[in-house]
Amino acid sequence: MPITRESLWAALPSTATGVPLHISYDPRSDRLVYPSNKSIHLRSLSKPSLSTQFTGHIAATSVAKFSPSGYYIASGDISGTVKIFDSSSATDDPEIVKGSFSIISGRINDLAWDSESKRIIAVGDGKERFGHCLTFDSGNSVGEIAGHSAQINAVDIRPTRPFRAATVADDNALVWLTGPPFRFAKAVRGEHTNFATDVKFAVDGAYVVSVGMDRKIVVYDGREGDVLAKVDDAHSGGILGVVSTKNEDGTPVFATASTDGKVKMWTYKDTKIENLYTWDVTTEHLVGVTFTTMNRLVAVSLSGDLYYLSTGQTTPTQIVYGHQKAITALRVSSDGKKLYTGSYDGRLIEWDVSTGESRVVAGSGHGNLVVGIVEASGTVFTAAWDDTVKVINGAEFTSNSLSAPSQPKGVAVAGDHVVLATEDMVYIYTTELVLVSKYKANSITAVCASDSIVAIGAQDGSVTLLSVPDLKPCSTNIPPSRASVSALAFSPQFDDQGRHLLAIGDSTGKIAVVNARDGSVVTTRWAFHTARVTSIAWRADGKYAVTGGLDTNIIVYSVDKPAKNVKTLGAHKDGVNGVAWAADDKVVSVGADACIKWWDVAL
Repeated sequence: MPITRESLWAALPSTATGVPLHISYDPRSDRLVYPSNKSIHLRSLSKPSLSTQFTGHIAATSVAKFSPSGYYIASGDISGTVKIFDSSSATDDPEIVKGSFSIISGRINDLAWDSESKRIIAVGDGKERFGHCLTFDSGNSVGEIAGHSAQINAVDIRPTRPFRAATVADDNALVWLTGPPFRFAKAVRGEHTNFATDVKFAVDGAYVVSVGMDRKIVVYDGREGDVLAKVDDAHSGGILGVVSTKNEDGTPVFATASTDGKVKMWTYKDTKIENLYTWDVTTEHLVGVTFTTMNRLVAVSLSGDLYYLSTGQTTPTQIVYGHQKAITALRVSSDGKKLYTGSYDGRLIEWDVSTGESRVVAGSGHGNLVVGIVEASGTVFTAAWDDTVKVINGAEFTSNSLSAPSQPKGVAVAGDHVVLATEDMVYIYTTELVLVSKYKANSITAVCASDSIVAIGAQDGSVTLLSVPDLKPCSTNIPPSRASVSALAFSPQFDDQGRHLLAIGDSTGKIAVVNARDGSVVTTRWAFHTARVTSIAWRADGKYAVTGGLDTNIIVYSVDKPAKNVKTLGAHKDGVNGVAWAADDKVVSVGADACIKWWDVAL
């Protein structure tokens, strides 16, 4: 029973307020590359649902850049490590690592390749130094980065000879480097009056542009670094990104992205900077921008959403939504056409299963971790750590919501009732969220329900069955687990022996299957996870169950042959948070890497 990955819906870029995000585009493969959590994602521009994921970093990633040749990618993380890996042969996971180098003792803020795809300058926030220049294959030093007194935010290398490099930093200065080997030539101070955030050479190397949180644009000569022109108050907010290309007539142009939510295109002509075009992108801060093809751009908002921009239209032509933070809940709609996912930051996304298109569930949503998404009578319900239960109609939250008495531990559906579990109480509601009954318990850690029974697991390993809808304890005694119960799931129907199966996962990775009708043990041999079981989902026929764990693995178990299983290791970096069957031979999973992955299961 092999499990093979069918597709990956990538996480959005990781962002931070006031911190520029440097993303990169490769025209040969039509892909974007950007950092997200501890991974690097390569995402198709024309088909955003097609992505690959590099998981070679052990710390949170901060930047990624394609080489000019497009064959390699350089990526950096917050520990100061730079990795070079192959992108051209990355048909599934680009795990061919060319080199791994420790550059500085802090965050890598930016990287720049020379036009020969041989040398890399990496800069950031280190203790001993703020950057370094090295060869991409051996890591040999080809210069040093000096002249700044604060962390360097961005670097760029002149694309034509003679090579030059420019860096900008929190000390408001631009430093000019000559080489290779690259050496300090001069520092330009006093032009920016606040943090300088980004710098970029023109495609012909004739000039270089720097931008900053002071809302200024400064243009310098691309060979000597002399100031040529500047614009004050180019935006109504700080400028976090600048990128260059050329017009159809060959005229060099550049674009800037700002915290005012706008992208502007400019050209430098006759010692003046002219504004050519303005896009009203979003009400959010923009943290980065890159040209894709001529006069087409992708801008990134603080939420990580990708906005496609094109001249001729002042608003985005397409918006790619998703998750930045760990996805903590998922639900496949009853008709199998929609997928709902909720994340650590409370964001709810509705996905089209057939196309991968996404949109944020509109309205007054959650403000904290989503613990569960369920469906009852065609209505979707969500529960979160903001102590609320909300109702989704289509792709919008309705005005009907419920304030939970305390923090929810889980939510389930029992027939046409909604079950909510907190740490010490179980509540059952109608689909209009009218309370029917409640039950007091101790240290609840998990909940699930069938049409007639609610099961709750506790910190001490015990499992209690309650009747629906009065929540009266059933006489069935379920053998306790040896560790805290972490996941529960009822089989969707009675099996051919008349058993109603209940799978009980615990914090050590063990899963027991019992008959909920009499408490008899069916099997205790589902024991191949090495860490906490986070999610269990039964196939429609009740013969197989798929499980996900904190050990990053996904395992499919069989009731008839409990000693046999099939697994995929490392399914999600830092842990699997949810699994579900989308069809008899297809599984969908979500994890701490904020990705959604689809798996083919051949039985």
